[in-house]
Amino acid sequence: MEVTQRMRSLPVVRFLSVRCGAAVVVALSAAFGPAAAQPPAGAGADPAAAIVAAQKKIDDEYRRALMSPFTAVAVQYFEPGRSCRLGVGASAVAFDPAETMTEMVDMTLDAGAFWVSPVAGSTPPVILGKNAEGDVVVSPGTPVKTRTKIGSRDVLGMGRYFVEVFPGPDSGNARVFDPDAASRRTFAGLKWFPPSVALQVKAVFEPVAHPDKIVVATSRGLRKEYFRVGVFRFAVDGTPLTLTALAVAAAPKAGDELFVPFRDATTGVETYEVGRYLTLPFQPAGSGYVLDFNAATNPLCNYSPYYNCPIPPRENRLAVPIRAGEMTYPKVH
Repeated sequence: MEVTQRMRSLPVVRFLSVRCGAAVVVALSAAFGPAAAQPPAGAGADPAAAIVAAQKKIDDEYRRALMSPFTAVAVQYFEPGRSCRLGVGASAVAFDPAETMTEMVDMTLDAGAFWVSPVAGSTPPVILGKNAEGDVVVSPGTPVKTRTKIGSRDVLGMGRYFVEVFPGPDSGNARVFDPDAASRRTFAGLKWFPPSVALQVKAVFEPVAHPDKIVVATSRGLRKEYFRVGVFRFAVDGTPLTLTALAVAAAPKAGDELFVPFRDATTGVETYEVGRYLTLPFQPAGSGYVLDFNAATNPLCNYSPYYNCPIPPRENRLAVPIRAGEMTYPKVH
């Protein structure tokens, strides 16, 4: 998923590719929503309380994070070998700005890595690190004075802004975060259905003997490739249902993430118009699964225009309402 796990509330990001400054995107990036709201350890015997506690944990992580969909303020997509100029000011940020800004750097995607070169500014940008959850660690950092490679665990600090890069051999993107963004200041928590123990359903996983590749459309009109690795069979209120499980590899290993995007009868009414996501770890053959729809979360594009989200395939459209998990977040974009 966009897919290294960061904080379960933070983006899991893949790559898009466009010409710098161009309007046409020529390859894809995926941005998933928060990871499943798993009950925290020691949540107690009350399953409804455990659901609420897990959802509150996601809210708290979003509220605390310096880099999240609620602090994202800009994004740029790159083809290999392409460069873009990034400028920041006291209260503005822009890729390829028309005028000189307070601090400016050139960013280049080269050989599957991002490189940064200072262009303007009395204070050089700095290389910062990430914590275990994937959020930035604020520190004095390492000044960038010459052309410097940005590693996968690095964050570029420019003034009050943070820049995270997602390089790949064929495409990449850079996203800018402002901890003082208005959407963070006004964040009052995600919108959740009341907890539903009945929608923690047991499911039988039927693996696909020969996983085939599936092309999934995205909210930006792009496409993303996954492998169809299995089908979950379960029932809601006596209605038999199925959901296809996707993975980034044809042969997932135990613990690898299964991606289950879905739509249901609440989609576009009570829940987000694109659909919602479940993620869960792949288990060895013969293991039991529980699909906890209380853990269904929205794609990050519900919260911010700076993300691109896979649209659930037609086979994952449920005719019944699933009134559990996340509801539509009031969009401000």
